[in-house]
Amino acid sequence: MKETDSRVTKTLLNVRVNMICYFAAIIVSFFTRKIFLDRLGDDFIGLTTTINSLLSFLNLAELGVGASIAYFLYKPLYAEDHDAINELISIMGYLYRVIGLFILSVGLIFSLFLPLIFKDTPFSMGIVFYCFYGSLFTSLLGYFVNYKANTIFNADQRAYLVSGYFQLTQLTLVILQAVLALKFQNFVLFISLGILFAIINSVILNWKYKKVYPDIEADIPTGRQAIRKHPEIIRYVKNVFIHQIGGFINSSVMPTVIYGFASLGVVTLYSNYTLVNSKVQALIASVMGGSGASVGNLIAEGNKERIYRCFKEMFSIKFLFVSVMGVILYKISSPFICVWLGKEYVISHVLVLLVCADFTLNMLRETTDEYLYGYGLRNDIWVPIARVSTLALMVLAGHFWGLVGILSIPVAFQLLVLHTWKPYYLYRSGFQRPITGYLGLLAVNIVPVIVAYILTMALLNLVHPLSEYPENWMVFLTDTVLFAAPFAIFSLSLAYLSSEGIRLFFKRMKEHVQNRISNSAE
Repeated sequence: MKETDSRVTKTLLNVRVNMICYFAAIIVSFFTRKIFLDRLGDDFIGLTTTINSLLSFLNLAELGVGASIAYFLYKPLYAEDHDAINELISIMGYLYRVIGLFILSVGLIFSLFLPLIFKDTPFSMGIVFYCFYGSLFTSLLGYFVNYKANTIFNADQRAYLVSGYFQLTQLTLVILQAVLALKFQNFVLFISLGILFAIINSVILNWKYKKVYPDIEADIPTGRQAIRKHPEIIRYVKNVFIHQIGGFINSSVMPTVIYGFASLGVVTLYSNYTLVNSKVQALIASVMGGSGASVGNLIAEGNKERIYRCFKEMFSIKFLFVSVMGVILYKISSPFICVWLGKEYVISHVLVLLVCADFTLNMLRETTDEYLYGYGLRNDIWVPIARVSTLALMVLAGHFWGLVGILSIPVAFQLLVLHTWKPYYLYRSGFQRPITGYLGLLAVNIVPVIVAYILTMALLNLVHPLSEYPENWMVFLTDTVLFAAPFAIFSLSLAYLSSEGIRLFFKRMKEHVQNRISNSAE
């Protein structure tokens, strides 16, 4: 029970820190964004955004090494095998040294083309180069300085330390940048503060790392020798890299397809909805995130019954929360856009449904993906390859059906591939159970949400029909509460009755609270 309670405690602590950081970031960014735009100008903010986007391509060279080493760390961390941990961290140090030097070399070569890329910029080339080299320097800190703390803290269920210290320094940085932008409007000062606080974050993070793990250190020569004894690490890195390439192309190239088949006006309408979705997605990640390392730790323990029981709990509670948020998002997105920007920015119901469906299906996969990652099941490299191939289908669909056709392809791919193959792969190769177990688990969790939606809409149609185009914020907020509250209550009540996973989750939370109370009393 101690190990289980510790795992729950760390997960809940990750959630609490994520939530605090989320709302703090939202509040600070809301007030500082306008200051930066007014005092530093749209062009400068666009310059920093573009440079960071360019550097994100270089970071593809990371190849998934960090995620791969984190997977191999689960068992030695659980067993407290310091020799194995030191060897893995040394391997990571060696690989990151090679990757970091590669990124530095390519970055320096790439910088020679900055005058061509930013030939029409209103800024001097000195500002452009300083901004680029500053961003490159902060990126390289992760490969030469921060990698030990980032990897072990995440693998050891202490991600709250990484996110907590990072967000603390970032919030301090943004507030200070805003204050100084109001007074000085100095671009060099703005960039210099970013570099300074990146160094401060590294110092704090590594100080905490040495305090928590004083006996774990990276030795580059040892890592260079040890990598030859672990060909499985290289194989796993290759598989993870292919999966990451698929995800990167999906997120970075697919928007280009949309731009190619839609007018700028339509793209603007679409981007308004994706902006709302991204904020809700960040909220869900804050509440339901922080469990990946706990899953790896649990699987390393080796208790098959406990592993599967925890999967049912996590799947059920995440399915309930994400599906409820997804339905609420579908119902309130257009009314929100209407009162925020105006009725002319509202898109069709079909497009709203596709946008929200893609968002919801993405979030619903997380539990299955976490367990696949915990088991090290990354051999299905045909999946990211198939995802890349859907780009051709999106182009074809865009030609015939426009934006509706483009958005339909990722939704169909998720339903036909990601939400069918991934669970089958997990049950077959991970749990070693028949897939009928997953189908039953899916049924007892999806039916309550469907029934709850029908009951809620029937009730509202009788007493208070929702406004499709609310006139003001008060009408919008009233409609949102009147829909969201009964829908959430109905969904939770019905899910508790039908889903064993929901009941197990609440039982675990009750035991956790009782243990905390008894420990406090002692």
